[in-house]
Amino acid sequence: MTYQWIIVLALGATALTLRVVVPLAAGGRELPTWLRNALTCATPALIAGLVVTLLWPASGGVSSMRTLTALAGVGVGVALLAGKRSILTAMIGAAVVSALLRLAFG
Repeated sequence: MTYQWIIVLALGATALTLRVVVPLAAGGRELPTWLRNALTCATPALIAGLVVTLLWPASGGVSSMRTLTALAGVGVGVALLAGKRSILTAMIGAAVVSALLRLAFG
């Protein structure tokens, strides 16, 4: 298992813990507004951390073209989010743009 998959699994477990375990631990009580807001923002922040980790690995073994196509995809995702689209739409748009650019430019 590569380190990227370990990171993905760790982020998934963290997001699941934040979204499920914390409300269950509250025991049916309503969560404070600040905690609800923090839980809502946690998953996109974790995804952003994953993107940064995968774009700039410490080994430097990623080609500049791959980094540029990924950055173009991230840019599209940010633009879609700025245009008030859902996070799912932004993620799909970013993935499609990155994949098409990688297909076109190798």
